[in-house]
Amino acid sequence: MKNFFGWGLVFVCALIFAILVDTGGKHIGVPDYFWLSLNLTLFLFVLNRFVGQPMASFLNARREGIVEDLQKARQQLEEADRLQAEVTKRLADVEEEIAQLKDRAKADGEAEAASISEQTRNEEERFLRRVDDEITRREAQTRTQLAQDTADLTAQLARDLLDREMTDEDRRRAFERSLDAMRDLKGGE
Repeated sequence: MKNFFGWGLVFVCALIFAILVDTGGKHIGVPDYFWLSLNLTLFLFVLNRFVGQPMASFLNARREGIVEDLQKARQQLEEADRLQAEVTKRLADVEEEIAQLKDRAKADGEAEAASISEQTRNEEERFLRRVDDEITRREAQTRTQLAQDTADLTAQLARDLLDREMTDEDRRRAFERSLDAMRDLKGGE
């Protein structure tokens, strides 16, 4: 019932629009604005049925795939955090070793500590940059693929729908209406 009410509302809106642009013509004794609004409502219904619903299904499936990819990325981030904790622990061990070396040779110990500390920070920064770069790259690939798939599917469905639904008579009427509209516009100037 809700769906029927929605399509009824679409028909009423199309009818109001058609009345606003009505040229006063009639076919089979029925005003053109009625046919125009009925045609638009049926077109939107068919478009929703054969393009909108499959597109929504596709996007839901793609969203689930992205959620899985994000979950994998979170797991990789957790692994990176674990590795960072391990590196931090190793750094603490190195600092303890540095303290022992400091007793033996203060100058050599300080130089070694600075070198190890810098190397550890650089490795940590490089690792985190690699993880961030990988996440960014995969997110960009996913978005690009989603956009491409959506565009391909939309174009194919539109072509199929037009090939299936439009007859030569429909094309002729559309062309004539376009010419009439252009004449009306030109005549109004």
